[in-house]
Amino acid sequence: MADRIEREINEILEKLDELPEDTAVPERAPISIAERRDRKVDSAPGRSLNIRLPKLNTTAALLTGAATVIGGLILSTFWAPLVWAAFGGVVIFLAGFIAALVKTPRPGKQAPPGGHFWRDRYIQYSQPQQGSARTWTKLKRRLRR
Repeated sequence: MADRIEREINEILEKLDELPEDTAVPERAPISIAERRDRKVDSAPGRSLNIRLPKLNTTAALLTGAATVIGGLILSTFWAPLVWAAFGGVVIFLAGFIAALVKTPRPGKQAPPGGHFWRDRYIQYSQPQQGSARTWTKLKRRLRR
């Protein structure tokens, strides 16, 4: 059986050696998923304006707001109107804080207590809780986040 496979491999390699150089298929460069998505959006009919805004991150908003407040307060000692930059930083910080409170948590692959994920399936080791114990557990888990 190994001889048969070896012969087939040798035949394929001989055929590759016989191919002329000019008929070789040009190598194609890989394309990223984002670039492919952009090409589909650009080629869609009726879409002439393609504006991409970066995704806003609550952590980035909090840090930017805090940095703007501190920078505005420090720089306002040199030029008084920059105190308004500090007020703008407070607004950015509060917007980020409110967005962090409102933002729903993303579901992850983290198994709840009493179980485990194995081969993309959840296996529960304990019996499911009934009644008020279940409600209390849900409330505790919600408050931990």
